[in-house]
Amino acid sequence: MSRRGRATFPAVLIQAVRMKRSDIGVTVLVYAFTLFFLYMTLELPPDAQTYPLCLITGLLVLNTCYLGRCLWQLRHRTGIRNDLPELFAGFQWGQFAFICLGCVVYMLLMHVAGFYVASICYLVGTLAFLRVPRWHIVLTVVVMAALIYAVFTLFLKVPLPVGLLFK
Repeated sequence: MSRRGRATFPAVLIQAVRMKRSDIGVTVLVYAFTLFFLYMTLELPPDAQTYPLCLITGLLVLNTCYLGRCLWQLRHRTGIRNDLPELFAGFQWGQFAFICLGCVVYMLLMHVAGFYVASICYLVGTLAFLRVPRWHIVLTVVVMAALIYAVFTLFLKVPLPVGLLFK
């Protein structure tokens, strides 16, 4: 408390939360994705590697800090809390299956039709399936296409897949 009787910063002490079982899976999954994207990035031309390498490095550092925090809590607290039942309560398997199938179709379509066509089809299909209003879908597709073109093609000069149809 301060001299005037008011609480000083921080007014409320934040208590550490026990390590959760899902933390283990999340950190392993993030490491796996990061290493996969690192492998893919190293196959890009050297001029196109800078931005992805910065993102990958940042993700590795943040994930390692998170893992360190979880291990520190595990060492100083008792056990791991099983939060999986509450995480999967209300899980919608149909939505999950559609999104997974959509990702597979997206990858196949990207190989055939290229990044822009596949991305537009994926966005429209996914947002329509999730019952997003039409004008939000149109706005999302236009803004995302413009941002991706400006950032990756014009600014970073990252070669995006053109597909078999447009070669």
